[in-house]
Amino acid sequence: MTAALGDLVVLDLSHALAGPFASTMLGDYGAEIIKIEPLDGEIARAWGPPFYGAESAYFVNLNRNKKSVAIDLKHPDGQALFFKLLDGADIVVENLRVGAVEKLGIGYAAASARQPRVIYCSISGFGQDGPYRNRAAFDLVVQAESGMISVTGEPGGRCVRAGVSIADITAGMYAAFGILTAVHARATTGRGQFIDVSMLEGQLGILSGMIGAYVADGIVPGPLGTAYGALLPYQTFRTETRDIAIGIGSDKLWRTFCPLIGLDALTDDPRYVTNAARNANRATLVAALQEAFLARTYDEWEAILLAAGIPMGAVNTLDTVVAHPQVEARGAIVESTHPTAGTVRMTAPPVRLSETPGSVRSPAPLLGQHTEAVLRQRLALGDAEIARLRAGRVIN
Repeated sequence: MTAALGDLVVLDLSHALAGPFASTMLGDYGAEIIKIEPLDGEIARAWGPPFYGAESAYFVNLNRNKKSVAIDLKHPDGQALFFKLLDGADIVVENLRVGAVEKLGIGYAAASARQPRVIYCSISGFGQDGPYRNRAAFDLVVQAESGMISVTGEPGGRCVRAGVSIADITAGMYAAFGILTAVHARATTGRGQFIDVSMLEGQLGILSGMIGAYVADGIVPGPLGTAYGALLPYQTFRTETRDIAIGIGSDKLWRTFCPLIGLDALTDDPRYVTNAARNANRATLVAALQEAFLARTYDEWEAILLAAGIPMGAVNTLDTVVAHPQVEARGAIVESTHPTAGTVRMTAPPVRLSETPGSVRSPAPLLGQHTEAVLRQRLALGDAEIARLRAGRVIN
């Protein structure tokens, strides 16, 4: 079966999370990802624990479907290799410090001058211009600067970081989207283009609803725990056993819901009859609902509420998730055999295409595992030239 992106070649200069997440998305659907690493490897190879032997679980799970080519891009011969590889590539992805690729002489201007069809995606914390452009940025910093942390946590408590690196991941997703948009445009124009993706603006994108609400009413939102300011009830509650997540998205659903939990009197109570009224009387309603949910176990509530079509679910821990019946039925966890880490379980490509599905075809590469093969196949370098480059510490 033909891979959806099987005609694309990506030179991946990125490290850590945002850039590698973007290139992994492309690689899962068939793009050839040539991961160009420094001779001592990209920084995420050391991020752990946990480790599979000497291999970082973080790196192994993030860099499947890629070839590792170790090149010293600070060396003139390394830069020459980059440009030769660029001749046969469609896309460059990088998330080094702003200006770093320009200092190396391999930025977009130089790349497009040599290869006008190249699509060059630069991912950074704050973007390629503006007063914050030169600031170093990890996910935590951008979650803080963007306001994401200010709306995450329990009411009245300290705001917290989202449990996953959402600023990195969102930027990676937007980058992959931007790259494919540019590929589509190139089919018409014949030209590549530069893509500037900032982690900050990625967070603004997913905060757009809250930003829109603030602009509308001038009220600065704060953390609501598991609740949601626009709907009620829409949060988790404690039961006799474990927590339950409830989402009542309409007044019609509210009228179905109340009798099921033994609160018939609240159905037409003017304080709660509409979503706006429920929000205005949030504290008293949440207290009444919490008391009701403590009367039964989670399993009892599940049987009652699911039968009536109420949106609900369990608050699962990850050990439960990886063995979840729906996860298993969908094959959402797959196995890959790594040359040193052994059998590794990881999430499958999440977007399912009926004709050209994504897949995990190869494990994360060892450092420099494909250097020689790529240089032979793509640049037709012979034994003598490869030996010279290796002796000069240009490659390993």
